[in-house]
Amino acid sequence: MAVVSQKGGPGKTTTSVNLAAGMALAGYNVVILDIEPQAQAGSALGIRLGPQDIGMSLGLKLQVAAQGVPTSLRDIIIDRSELLEQRRSKGKLHLLASEQATMANAQHLLHAGGVEKAAVLRHLLAELEDDYDFAVFDTPPAVQSLNGVALAAADYALTLCAPKGATIEGAVAMRSTVRHVSKRTNGLADPKYLGALLNLSHPMGEWTNEEIDVRNQMVDADLLPFVTEVREDGRISGSYTKGVPAVIAFARAACGKRYAKFLEEVLDRMDTPEEDWQIAPSADDLLEAAEAAASSVPPQKSTESSRV
Repeated sequence: MAVVSQKGGPGKTTTSVNLAAGMALAGYNVVILDIEPQAQAGSALGIRLGPQDIGMSLGLKLQVAAQGVPTSLRDIIIDRSELLEQRRSKGKLHLLASEQATMANAQHLLHAGGVEKAAVLRHLLAELEDDYDFAVFDTPPAVQSLNGVALAAADYALTLCAPKGATIEGAVAMRSTVRHVSKRTNGLADPKYLGALLNLSHPMGEWTNEEIDVRNQMVDADLLPFVTEVREDGRISGSYTKGVPAVIAFARAACGKRYAKFLEEVLDRMDTPEEDWQIAPSADDLLEAAEAAASSVPPQKSTESSRV
């Protein structure tokens, strides 16, 4: 499953990591792939590879594979299942981490190799197919060769928006890219588009005009927005700094419950046809419904005793 966005800033890494961690909490065996030079997914799980750790970098493996040299991912898998212990989950949470220089070099090699190298990651993951229930890909904020490699390895793809107008353009661009994966890979990959998550959102009483526009455009642009949204919450950014996903650290708090609900929707959409999905309503529809509900509330009776 590839989590993709053309624009930076909507929270792609936190979404990827919390989605993967939520799957592991539910008892699945999951590996998250940090397919980004900034290596933020690794940091969100408490792992930061340095120049001395390039032998453990997914970027180095992609370089080797792009040059046609046989290699394996098994020797660079990092087990982060210890993060699940406090929740007594029987799932596994593994990481294929990134390091900036090696992933940047892989980006150049894959770009030079063109379409012929698009399936590099898909072939590498084939040997791990029986080890995991899910693989989640955190990708760079651009339409580039690393995104192409991730989508060519994916069976599913989802995107996300924040309450900023520019993120709509990024989500629309990535949905268009997903549609063309089959053609670019000669039918080898054809990921199913699952929809768009509204991240960093706010309660209705705090909506700006820009957030209203974003919510409306997500529906109008046929991005198939998830009903569940993830609200802006300092605990999420704080958990990133501590290297423990919010869905684990704050499983019983509102932010953790929202990620869990989002995961339920993702799994449901994976198993059902698009025409059966429940799609989030537009902001205009929500505001109209709220106004109608408010106008239908009967006036409260006075509690004061009447005078004779």
